[in-house]
Amino acid sequence: MAALLIAVSVPAAAQTTIFNTKDFRQDRALWGNPTYYKNNTAGQLRGMAIGIVPYENTGQVGSSRVYGTDGTGKPGALNITSTYPFKTAQEHYDAWLKDAKGGTKHTKMTLPDWAGRWNGGGEFGSGAGPASEVVKLLTPKYQEYYVQELKASTEGRIWSPNSFCLPNGFFPTLSANEFVVTPEKVVTLTEGNGWNGIRWIYTDGVGHTPKDLQFPKWAGESAGFWNGDTLIVHTNQMKAWKGGFIEYTDDLETVEKYRRNGDRIEGEITIYDPAVLVKPVTVKLNYRLDKDPDPTKRPLYNSCADTNGPSPKVFMDAKGLLNEHIPGEAGFQWSETDPRPWGTWLTESDKRFKAYLASGGKPPGAK
Repeated sequence: MAALLIAVSVPAAAQTTIFNTKDFRQDRALWGNPTYYKNNTAGQLRGMAIGIVPYENTGQVGSSRVYGTDGTGKPGALNITSTYPFKTAQEHYDAWLKDAKGGTKHTKMTLPDWAGRWNGGGEFGSGAGPASEVVKLLTPKYQEYYVQELKASTEGRIWSPNSFCLPNGFFPTLSANEFVVTPEKVVTLTEGNGWNGIRWIYTDGVGHTPKDLQFPKWAGESAGFWNGDTLIVHTNQMKAWKGGFIEYTDDLETVEKYRRNGDRIEGEITIYDPAVLVKPVTVKLNYRLDKDPDPTKRPLYNSCADTNGPSPKVFMDAKGLLNEHIPGEAGFQWSETDPRPWGTWLTESDKRFKAYLASGGKPPGAK
């Protein structure tokens, strides 16, 4: 008599994701796989920090998502690897300057009209592609920084320069609300949540500060030229920082291009930072003219201290004098000698969150 064989279904082990991993650093082989993020884009992962249901339609709340839910990222949708043949930003800029035969010399009468209030900028990896698409653009060291930040964000642990009321760096300044165009320079003004940004783009033909006088700056130093009605910009002398797109080094340099087309300003930025990026990337920039006369929509001057209060590092001492906490003292928050204060606090946050869970604390989304 033939033996009766009974097939027993054994449940497959749960796939490791950024939501259930015990240690994301052990998952390096998975970081480039969209399923590790459940197909969430970087923006969708960060939206889980808000975690409000039902979703709203506008503002920050409109980005909220339930922790651990599936995303809508489409593999291959983030196609921003630069197609230009240039190896450096300087080579790129010089080639375009040569094509423009040294640039167009405008007067006040011939300058393009970019007046008005504008909304826009670039998506920088938070668009249609899953977070894995950004990871693949980065070198190993910066992949780890990026995944660490994403995981912490999904759990509501957001640490950035703005957490300390420090400047937001270069990339957020690209979300310009106003372009002030003169023959000698273009000034861009940006309003953000708790901050404001300003850039001076010099088009007077002088170029960058001499090498022996250069030093890293929060938004770098920008020099440019006009090719007809198109503005070309080269930015260097960046201070290694984080903000907007990714972390970056002092070697970050960019080349930008802008041109008005009706009620839009269309452009692009190519980013060169070989310590961070496997290859240069080019991202589209788009701005829309806002014709709404509503005065409540006018840009405002914002300060991080408006909502976060004054710097937590300073205090009034027993003598009534302005003083500041030093390392080891209660109340000490960050050191000006720390090149990555957000990274220091993210790592400490990882430890505390792990201890919280180990003591019986509830993870995000738990009932």
